Amino acid sequence: MAQTVDGRKKISEKFIYFFGAFGGILFGYDIGVMTGALPFLQHDWNLEGHPTTIGWITSGVMFGAIFGGATAGMLSDRLGRRKMILASAVIFVVGSIACGIVPNNGTGWLIAMRIFLGIAVGAASALVPAYMSEMAPARLRGNLSGLNQTMIVSGMLISYIVDYLLKDLPHQYAWRLMLAAAAIPALILFLGVLRLPESPRFLIHHGNVEEARHVLSMIRPADQVEAEINEITTTASEEAENHRKVSWGT
Repeated sequence: MAQTVDGRKKISEKFIYFFGAFGGILFGYDIGVMTGALPFLQHDWNLEGHPTTIGWITSGVMFGAIFGGATAGMLSDRLGRRKMILASAVIFVVGSIACGIVPNNGTGWLIAMRIFLGIAVGAASALVPAYMSEMAPARLRGNLSGLNQTMIVSGMLISYIVDYLLKDLPHQYAWRLMLAAAAIPALILFLGVLRLPESPRFLIHHGNVEEARHVLSMIRPADQVEAEINEITTTASEEAENHRKVSWGT
């Protein structure tokens, strides 16, 4: 039976790190999936002589990721890392399905949905390392630095496998299913993160010290909880002081 603290179950470190880094799967999948989907899309919509359109469809995710990555940090400081990762997963599910059901020859719609999808990709790629570093104990932070990259390349591998499995379908269905299949790992991410707690660092920054203590008690040995709370509180005070000293004129 799992240990409990104040009625709450202890959370496995492996579970936290796996789903904390799972956002990399989404990034990798969407980078790799167009490799297999694009030839079917070109044939279905007769795009062989339209390189600009193909370029926008292919790079739309990266364009959207610029905005997602730029805004995710600010929003996560206000709303929380966990909530923003959940929101990114929802956007990814919706965007993936929307890419799979675009109207025939709806290039503008597909480009718009790829950009929309990119917002989630950029947000997840910015939030995942922050969340993992705040949840992991200091002794593991260095070892976990490569986990997100591992998830990204795993996502690319999964996309190639999916492309291969769907390659024998009719052209008009193959590329749609390849793109829509990205909703599956996004849904898995959403369900997994639902079981994760908010970052203790975020909670302390917003004055929820008692809730941070509960979270740390679920993921740290009892004798380390207060020491880490004191460390985070001190760091938060220093950051707040430095923030007050900074101005546009400095």
